[in-house]
Amino acid sequence: MPVFYRTTVEDGLSNIDTGFLRFYERFSGRSARLGLGNSRGVRLWASSAAMALLVAFGCGSPVAILEITAPSSAIAGSPFTVTVTAMVDGRRDTIFNSPIRFTSSDNAAVLPGFYIFTAADAGSHTYTNGVTLMTVGSQTIKATDPNASSITATANVTVTAATTDRQ
Repeated sequence: MPVFYRTTVEDGLSNIDTGFLRFYERFSGRSARLGLGNSRGVRLWASSAAMALLVAFGCGSPVAILEITAPSSAIAGSPFTVTVTAMVDGRRDTIFNSPIRFTSSDNAAVLPGFYIFTAADAGSHTYTNGVTLMTVGSQTIKATDPNASSITATANVTVTAATTDRQ
């Protein structure tokens, strides 16, 4: 017979992560219930010690962010290197394994294709000569996790015209 652990997470209702509640309901086989009585908390029943720990420590966890490193300026039509790094709490997220999609304000830009981070990346991937901006002016390059659009990074690059040397 399984042992059930009762965990009460006291939190203001406006701070409850509803996605976490749906996760809990789906994988625990038990209903997550908002306590609207005196406790104004969330009462959850866990079917294992591991789930109890998830409930106790899962709320308010740090969120991953992306950082993109790119040169501040580039010559139109010349490829350059960018690096995308996943970060959590100011440190590299070495277990990040999400996809990345690139976009740019330059509609003529040549960008890296859809890429899924692997364990070998350890949270950072370099796209050597992977970006070419074509339009002169201030442009942006954006790297986004398409599964979580809030996980994104933007780099600003000033693109100058290629010069021709005539003698």
